[in-house]
This record gives sequence, structure tokens and C-alpha cells, in this order.
Amino acid sequence: MNHRQTNIMLILCAVFLARILVAADDQMANDSLIFGNISIISTAPVDTRLNRIQEKYAGKYVSAEEFAQLTHELLVIPTLQGYHFPILSMESINPNFGIGEKSLNPKFRLNWGEVTIIDTILFQGITKTKDIVLFRTLKPFYGMIYTFSLEEQMDRALRRFPFLTIDGPSEIVMTKEGETGILMTIREQQDNEFIGVAGYVPETYNRKGYFTGELDMKLHNLSGTGRQLFLYWSKTNQYSQQIKINYREPWILRTNLFGTVEFEQILRDTLLVIRDFGFGSGFYSTSLGNMGITLNRESTIPTPGGRLLLDIGNTVTTSIGINYFIDRRNNLNNPSLGFIFSTDIAAGIQKRDLANTITRLEIQFESAGFIPLKKEMVAAVKLNGRTKWLSGEEPGYAEQFWFGGAATLRGYPNDFFRGSRIAWGTLELRRLIGEFSSVYAFFDQGYYFRAENGKTVSGYPSSYGIGIRLSSRMGIIGFDYGFGEGDTFSTAKIHIRLISRF
Repeated sequence: MNHRQTNIMLILCAVFLARILVAADDQMANDSLIFGNISIISTAPVDTRLNRIQEKYAGKYVSAEEFAQLTHELLVIPTLQGYHFPILSMESINPNFGIGEKSLNPKFRLNWGEVTIIDTILFQGITKTKDIVLFRTLKPFYGMIYTFSLEEQMDRALRRFPFLTIDGPSEIVMTKEGETGILMTIREQQDNEFIGVAGYVPETYNRKGYFTGELDMKLHNLSGTGRQLFLYWSKTNQYSQQIKINYREPWILRTNLFGTVEFEQILRDTLLVIRDFGFGSGFYSTSLGNMGITLNRESTIPTPGGRLLLDIGNTVTTSIGINYFIDRRNNLNNPSLGFIFSTDIAAGIQKRDLANTITRLEIQFESAGFIPLKKEMVAAVKLNGRTKWLSGEEPGYAEQFWFGGAATLRGYPNDFFRGSRIAWGTLELRRLIGEFSSVYAFFDQGYYFRAENGKTVSGYPSSYGIGIRLSSRMGIIGFDYGFGEGDTFSTAKIHIRLISRF
């Protein structure tokens, strides 16, 4: 509520109390009075909420607090619809002090005033990010009626840049040119992120113990322009590695389309190398989510050992795909409510040096939902799946998906399972202990299916354990302790994660 509305309410309260004293002629106490028939004359069409307010306060005892709340609720109705400078006046009180009845029947006039149209948006608190980034992000809101729900959409639009948030309610101001401006205070968080994950797979009777690791560098705001660069490397086991580079352009030239360029290379068990190069484009929508289209060229190159053991040759797959992403979490760092969902569908043609050309279809999706249970307790549910079809045959070793480890089934080593159709889900019961911190118990359930040597192989592996995320001066430190099938305390898997922002 702005200062103008507050002053109006204070004046009305003073006038109201003065009239009560005169009308009652000091013969009865204020707390013996009740609200009777409340009349409201509105300059806009009568809203059903006005009727509900009349019914809500009829019969209630009259007090300064109740009167202040009544006038507040009346003034909120116009502001919710973009009329931010309403005027509320009381034309009469109409007391009734008859025998057995002590009621007041006030008559109000609610003048909605003029609707607030956004002519311009002003920013304060920005130090690194260039103004053009915020201007282009919020430009679609110019000329719209300013409401609280619209402000939520504006905040959601800025969340495409994870380092920007609106700090507190915005203010309505008038510029020197006589335009109506929205003054927004923007908080810039650390715009770069480093994530390191270290895991250890204990020794067994037929295998030595070994370490796994991931390094994930995310640069979210190159030169203050909102451009993003992601660098990822992982060592999934003793024989496999992965490197991934992703560049994102928030706007292509003067359009509202974004662009992406991506390169990925995977060395799989020293048997084959998979290289994937792609680029894409799409658009952001604050209400519907983000939608895009991608073009990819994937090459599979077996090593000499891979040719011999797997009996496969080189392949080149050219594909086109569509993707969709929506994020409705209330907190990106430690959500207690909301959901996130993404999906990718790609179809392409695969050329082989040892066989004819075939077609390929691939579908992937990831989702998570966050349900508040009670104070500081949250249930996090995740469900993910991937599947691939090849015309005339089942996908072989080079085409299959791999999962297991720190991001999927935490009771197993990284990439422990594979299949042409895989899925995994997680249930976590979290106790939030800070803005970035939580402790939790988890249960992971997986599924895989593949064809191998003329037979089908499938399974439903699961894991369970406990974990913790703690905020420290170094960053967010995470620790997962997971049990797979047949594990004891000495063979349980340990994953340590460090997230540092700079």
C-alpha cells in the first residue's frame, strides 16, 4: 500500500471515530457497536469482491482495527486491476441506536481513478549487467496495465538470467517527460558458477576402487550482456570421459529469438568416440515456457578395439528436433514449491559405412516437482526418461543411453546401467535449514531395457541413502551416501559436491 492510501485511511479513521462519539452522545462504548448494512458506490462496475466484503463485515464489532482492515480491502480491489491511485471517501455513517440494536451503516464511495499504464521501466541496483539486457527482456510489458500479477510475470521473465532477481516491490513514479514509470530494484547475484563433484567407488573382490569426478563451469553473464558459456568435463569411470561446450546467445540480432551452439565428445570404455555438434534457436515465453528447434550432426567413431569387439563401423546421424522447457519453482537454489519440466524430441537419418541408411527417433524428458508438507519439510519428486528407436532394428551399444551415479542412481557408480529405453525417478524428503541448505533422505528407482545377442535385457535397479547440502564460505557443499543392491556400509557409494559462485 502506498503512502497516499495510508494517509487517506488515517484521515477516514479519525473522522469516523469523531462522528461515532458525537452520534452516540457518549452514552455507549465503541466496542458495543456492530457493522450493519455497508453501502459501497463504485465508479467502476460492481465487482463481486465488493459484495463479499459487505457480507464479511456485516455483524462484526466496530473497532479501529476492523475499520482499517475494511478500508484496506476496499482499496486493494482497484490496485489488483491496475488502478493504483484510488480514492475512498465515506459519505455517511447512518448510526442506528434503537432499542436492542447498536449498529453503524456506513456509505462509501470508491473512485478507482485512472488505470496505470507502463510507459517506461527504470532500474536501480545494477552494477555489472548492461541496461540493454533488462530493457530487451522487459520490453514486451511496455504499454500494458501494471498489476501485481504482471509484476510476477516480469520477475519470471528476468529469471531467464539466474543471476537477476527483483528485490522488493516496485514503485510507480512519474518521469520528467510526464510518463508513468515502474522503478524496479534489481539484485545481481554472483553470475558465474563452478560445480565440482567427486565420487569414490569402493574396491570389490574383482575390481579395484577408483575415483570419479565432474567439473562444470557456468559463465552466465559474459561482459554484462547475458551471454552464457558452459564448460563441462567428467570422468565417469576408469575408461570413459566426456567433454561438453555450450554457448547461448540471448537474442539473435534484433529479433526476440535466442541461439545456441553446442559441442560434445564422449569416449566410451575406450571402444568408441561419439561427437555431437548442434545449433538451435527458439523464443522465451513467461506464460507458456521456452520453445526451440535444433539441428544436430552426430558422429560415432569406433576405436580399433571397438571395431573388433562390437563389430560396428562409422556412423553419421543428421537430425532435427524440437525442445520445450518450463520452470515454475519458487526458489532456484532450494525450492519448496513448484515444478520444472523439459523435453526433447529429435528425428533424423543415419548413414553407415557397413550398412544401409536408416531413420532414428529419440525422445528425452526431465521433470521435478516440489511439494510442501509442513514447516520447512518438502517432498521432492523427480522423473526422467530417455528412449530411442531405429528403423528395422534395436539400438546397439553405440546408440544406447547410460545412467547411474551422482545425478541418477546414487547407490551405483556413474554410467553403471545402459539401455535403449531408460528411466529413473527419485523421492527426497527434505528438511530445509537455510536459503541454500537442507538435509534429506532419498530413494532412487531406475529402469532399463536393451537388446543384446538376440535377447532382451531389462532391470529395475534402486538405491537409497541420506544426504546434506550446506552453505559455507567456500560455497555449497553437498554429501550423498547411497546404498545399491547388496551394499554394506563399507561398499556404499560416496558423492561429494561443491558449488561455488563468483
